[in-house]
Amino acid sequence: MKRIGLLLAALFALAISAIVVESIVQAVYPGSLKWTAPMFCPEDQPDAFVVRTETQDAEGTAISFSLYCMGERGDFTEVGTWRPYGILFLYIYGALVGLALLLVIRIVRRRAKRRAEPVL
Repeated sequence: MKRIGLLLAALFALAISAIVVESIVQAVYPGSLKWTAPMFCPEDQPDAFVVRTETQDAEGTAISFSLYCMGERGDFTEVGTWRPYGILFLYIYGALVGLALLLVIRIVRRRAKRRAEPVL
């Protein structure tokens, strides 16, 4: 039961880490939403664009990014923001889980190797 709790805590920590990494990636390169375009853009609208929208009110300035798919004749579809963010989160979360698994495998192999070595 203790291991299940540790596993759940590790998965939760990886999810929080994925959110932080996604935020940093989005701040550094807003065009990262384009990476999700193959999942959302139809075949007749293969060109993906990330559009920055800036709005101002009494509280300050808000900036948002939206993914658009455009066709040859200028027709477009707005995919939005949250679906690409969700897929980007899954990409990053999968990568972090993969790295964590590689780290666990390496640690387990080292421990097994130490146990197998004879003591002189």
